[in-house]
Amino acid sequence: MSARSAPRAAVAQPWPICSAMPRGPWSRAGMLTRRCRVPASSASSAPPLRRRARVHEAGAMSGHSTSLHHPSRSDAAERPAMNTRALPSQHTDLLFVYLAYALRYLYLLILTPFYGRVLGVEGYAQVLAAMSLMNMVWLFVSWGFVAAGGREIATAPRSGYGGIFWQHVSARALLSTLALGGGIVATLASPILASHPVIGVCAVLLGIVSAYNLGWYFTASERPRHTVKLEVLGFVLSLIPILSLVRAPGDAWVVLACLLVSGVLALALAHWWVRHEISPARFSPAAGLALVRSSSTLFVYTCSSTLLVASSTYLLSLLSSGSEVGSFGAAERLVSVGLSVMGPASQIFVPRITALFLHDEGAAFRMVRKAALLLGGIGLAGLVASLLLGHWVVRLIFGAGFEASVPVLHLLAIVFPLAAINQIIGAYVLVPQHREGLLTRVTLIGAGLSLLCAIPAGLAWGALGMAAARVGGELAVAAMLLLTSWRMGILQRLLDPESEKTP
Repeated sequence: MSARSAPRAAVAQPWPICSAMPRGPWSRAGMLTRRCRVPASSASSAPPLRRRARVHEAGAMSGHSTSLHHPSRSDAAERPAMNTRALPSQHTDLLFVYLAYALRYLYLLILTPFYGRVLGVEGYAQVLAAMSLMNMVWLFVSWGFVAAGGREIATAPRSGYGGIFWQHVSARALLSTLALGGGIVATLASPILASHPVIGVCAVLLGIVSAYNLGWYFTASERPRHTVKLEVLGFVLSLIPILSLVRAPGDAWVVLACLLVSGVLALALAHWWVRHEISPARFSPAAGLALVRSSSTLFVYTCSSTLLVASSTYLLSLLSSGSEVGSFGAAERLVSVGLSVMGPASQIFVPRITALFLHDEGAAFRMVRKAALLLGGIGLAGLVASLLLGHWVVRLIFGAGFEASVPVLHLLAIVFPLAAINQIIGAYVLVPQHREGLLTRVTLIGAGLSLLCAIPAGLAWGALGMAAARVGGELAVAAMLLLTSWRMGILQRLLDPESEKTP
């Protein structure tokens, strides 16, 4: 939900119209979809980011220290003058986004205990497995289109929005056909979902519908309030039917059906709002295929950081019992809620940091430090709260039958500080400087290690094994990012504020 991202975890919640993609542990998928305004007077100092990024990546991966690039005034002609309309204040934007997130937490505070107490462990396990499958379908159909489309919309005139929109619709339509077939196979492969195929089919359709959301479109065109309105609408359209119709453990399919209906209605309203911008219809399979090819690198980058998180509950449903799936899913849900608190900050800080890196690296690193203090505090608070209050929180929210989730929550709590480190280095420094290639290699290695550990660990230890695999992947990524950033000189600048005061 919210412009990035996506659902992070396999949870039942209204169609995430505000999300650009399913959120990975760092919420990076939609980081570049907002327009970054740079004063025209600063355009002359913009560095050729992509060309210089390759040099730094090569140096970092070879083990040699490289310094950060410095802007060159000779590159002024390479960049068009940018809009100088003033942005809203940083604090106002941050407050507005966090208020929107507060509504989401209120929704979850109502429904999460409801699911646990009404559906029970087995019924909630069905919902969690289905939502995990939904996330995988959403991730696949979205491909790398969120970041690519956001960049195009952010720099295009309004008259060009229609062409960009229909190219993205065409690309998603091509992938939707594959996702539908693959989703049905995945439903039949999971014992939990195969016994209730309606739940799996609804999850696949919900994932496809979610991939067509216009969060990226509204965010890149600087209309974030549209996404918030649609999100609130999704809350209402799904919350009331779920509370009214779900009465027994066998009603898990009703949850998915309500979410699917609310998603379709919100999607229809979003397209009605932009009908004048996207007409006439220009569906083109050839243009869609070209977009799929050009966005493949972004898909690998996004997939590497979010696939295991999005699929972990579904993967466990293939390896273990429903009770283990419910225990892991409940604990992972609580951790995901805590990690999502880091999301709104990225929507405010990352576009401004991206703009600052174009003309004032010192100011960019100062803002990164502010963000690091915020995210580090959230990570530390999440770790301490999970360890000290985990048993009480699980019992309060989910009720009886979820006692096995407590040790899983304690183990997953380690993810909080690791995710803060990964997000600061990855999303706040590397991504704004167009170093996705380096970040992709690191996250691919971490995801591969997690997957290799997840299968045997899930078979042997169930929920605890899957949690250990998740922590191991995050730890591997954090270690590689810290080492790489040290070799590139990034870590030194983050840890030494005095370096920005030297001429």
